[in-house]
Amino acid sequence: MRNEADTRATLIEPKLKAAGWSDTQITREYYYQRDWQYTQGRVILVGNQVRRGEARKVDYLLRLCDAFPIAVVEAKAESESAESGLEQAKRYAKDLGLAFAYATNGHQIIEFDFFTNTNRELERFPTPQELWDRWRQNMGLVKARRIAEAPAEYGADRRANPLLHPYCPESSCGKRPFYFQEVAIRKVIRRVMQGRRRILLTMATGTGKTFVAFQVVWKLIKSGWLNRLHPDRPARVLFLADRIVLRDQAYNTFAPFADGTSEPRFKIDGHPPNLTRDLYFGIYQTLWSPDEAGKRLFEKFPPDFFDLVIIDECHRSGWGTWREILDHFGSAIHLGMTATPRQDENIDTYAYFCAEEPEVAIDPEHPERGTWRPPAYQYSLGQGIEDGFLATYKVHRVRTTVDATGLRLEDAIEQGAEVFIPEEVEPR
Repeated sequence: MRNEADTRATLIEPKLKAAGWSDTQITREYYYQRDWQYTQGRVILVGNQVRRGEARKVDYLLRLCDAFPIAVVEAKAESESAESGLEQAKRYAKDLGLAFAYATNGHQIIEFDFFTNTNRELERFPTPQELWDRWRQNMGLVKARRIAEAPAEYGADRRANPLLHPYCPESSCGKRPFYFQEVAIRKVIRRVMQGRRRILLTMATGTGKTFVAFQVVWKLIKSGWLNRLHPDRPARVLFLADRIVLRDQAYNTFAPFADGTSEPRFKIDGHPPNLTRDLYFGIYQTLWSPDEAGKRLFEKFPPDFFDLVIIDECHRSGWGTWREILDHFGSAIHLGMTATPRQDENIDTYAYFCAEEPEVAIDPEHPERGTWRPPAYQYSLGQGIEDGFLATYKVHRVRTTVDATGLRLEDAIEQGAEVFIPEEVEPR
């Protein structure tokens, strides 16, 4: 009986190739990646030393193209049962946001389909076209053309479909998306293609929400998807924040759109508005500012000027007075981004952005807890730490002099402090 390495080389990989999956990335189409590591391993503090926990990796990741993974394959030795690898394959697929998971010992192939939550035994691996057809039919994206009828036609279709269109090249933007960023990008674009108008991403601070937004816009614009909605004018996007530093950070992240011959980006700094660019970056305060006649800056933009409005840190902005800005551009797709999970104080955020999401149980094992409409994608601080993309924290306990000895106003005044006593407080 063959060990796992021999089983993979002599039984599993020939079956993958027979189904149309290549082991080379030269064509960048329907290929598999061996031993693909998708986490970095948890950062573990031992005294003042740092080490990494075990990273997670899949035996085979099946990709229709660079920008679209679709299935995982977990390999077992010939002497083991395929069933013994199925739960592991399902966990990997769930992490990666994929619809299909396979476990095999080279003879037996078991498929788990997340659309139907069922598994079945197969005689062979599905072809790339079969998986793509099943995926788009289950997602309601039936207008996508076949991708494998001819190489030329597939190439043209791939670039016209924002899901399949390549990411911004690493040579231009400096990095590739991490696995969870890929999941977020696909989930947002799928909702855009399905006609959703309000979308929410909840991702922990430091996990690259702005980079995700950039890649979403890159694929929607470079594929021509947004332009095809109105061929008479270019696609336009507004990135909206509540602080200049966040606006400028986004402006810099979107730098690859400036190709040296044109500059589509524009920082909204004040009156009058510039209506000749494609990518706008502004803050609420500037858009809310009035001119001498009392007309606010946002009102000088036509209501249908933008196709997509990205609202950064949406849990703390866009409500109250500034809500008028979002309402003015209400016909656009609104993509909200926040690092704050759903809580009582930001319930309006979730109600606004998640109204089109399906209602699901808060806890499937405890239906009495009720239901909610979750964001398009969530990536928590805890998950980021577990995956090793965020550093764990170390608690330092500090005892201040106020804790230790209390506070005497006389001493504070002698040291230069000013003491203010509200009028409504009666002296004792």
